Amino acid sequence: MPKVPESEAGRPADYGHKHHWNKQSIFWDLPYWRTNLIRHNLDVMHIEKNVFDNVFNTVMDIKEKTKDNVKARMDLAVLCKRRELELVDLGNGKFKKPKAQYTLSASQRRAVCEWVSQLKLPDGYVSNIRKCVDLNTCKLQGMKSHDSHIFMERLLPTAFSSLPGKVWNPLVELSHFFRDLCSATLKVDHLEQMEKNIPITLCKLEQIFPPGFFDTMEHLPIHLASEAKMGGPVHYRWMYPFERYKNNIYY
Repeated sequence: MPKVPESEAGRPADYGHKHHWNKQSIFWDLPYWRTNLIRHNLDVMHIEKNVFDNVFNTVMDIKEKTKDNVKARMDLAVLCKRRELELVDLGNGKFKKPKAQYTLSASQRRAVCEWVSQLKLPDGYVSNIRKCVDLNTCKLQGMKSHDSHIFMERLLPTAFSSLPGKVWNPLVELSHFFRDLCSATLKVDHLEQMEKNIPITLCKLEQIFPPGFFDTMEHLPIHLASEAKMGGPVHYRWMYPFERYKNNIYY
């Protein structure tokens, strides 16, 4: 890798014009690093878990966990043209948050929790997810990464079927994306189609959820299909076996 010419201050000559960084990762000192196709493997387990948590907590309108909070609604007034979702000033420093079409009503949330509490799944397919249901508060608590994995790929389309079609359809597309990505066998042509479709799915979600919903985790799925083309099936590269080994040894 050719050296970048440096200025008298010790920074690259084009620092401050073309870029604002001046540090090169120490990994570039490794002789094989520049030939690696995947230099930083993205962990599908944690990405799927975090994306699911954001979607589930927002749709279920879980207090203090939802991405549709007061600050997100305040951003709408500045960044978006969604007047129907902006905070309503009630006076005396109080505001009302209008219900959004991407959140479930109290009765719908209870129906989801009651449905999950009655689920019977094959032995070893998932943990006893019914124990995670709190019917008093209509929440699912203590779900492990693999529970979220199963819910995201298999249960989410049914659990959120009461949402309007234009909200439900992109969520189902996201669910199918992770389900296809985690398949034991992957086909290159299918991965290339997934790589084209996932940005469109995320753009659809951007038209539904508030700007505060989106962070780095919602962006990372764009790279997963291309990494799978180079690295193969994700179950050879995700963190499930390592987390299980760690838990068996230390806990």
